[in-house]
Amino acid sequence: MADKSKLGMEFPTYTFVVEKEKIAEFAVAVSQKDNREQINPIYYDEEAATKAGYQGIPVPPTFLTSSFFWTGGGLIGTANILGIDLSRLLHREEEYEYFGNIYANDVITRKMKVVDMLKKGNGKKSVEVTVLEAELINQRGELVLKSRSRLIEK
Repeated sequence: MADKSKLGMEFPTYTFVVEKEKIAEFAVAVSQKDNREQINPIYYDEEAATKAGYQGIPVPPTFLTSSFFWTGGGLIGTANILGIDLSRLLHREEEYEYFGNIYANDVITRKMKVVDMLKKGNGKKSVEVTVLEAELINQRGELVLKSRSRLIEK
């Protein structure tokens, strides 16, 4: 079960560049398409994005969830740090609060911390919930997204 002493722990910050090709790959995957020509061109074509009113190629709404896997050994590393048994991890829920737009070539710094650890239910039907909150800040120092991830361990 999760190590309750990790409540309030802050993970090391992580900085990455939002890559144009990763945006297209993600849009293809979540659209369940075979290639990028089958998705909305705003996710791979700068001109199409500009014509649609964007300043550049925008990220799909849930794209930045993937940043969770790019640091600290990804999900396995995070689970290990928190003392979560990966074989008992049942579900992960995401919540997003957007404060600005995120585009290809933006440089994003993610700050993540453990904001809650609780037990829900009784006996065999109980689960432990670890809530991680992340703030994503762009290269201009602007907070562009807050997310909450709920890791549920049975």
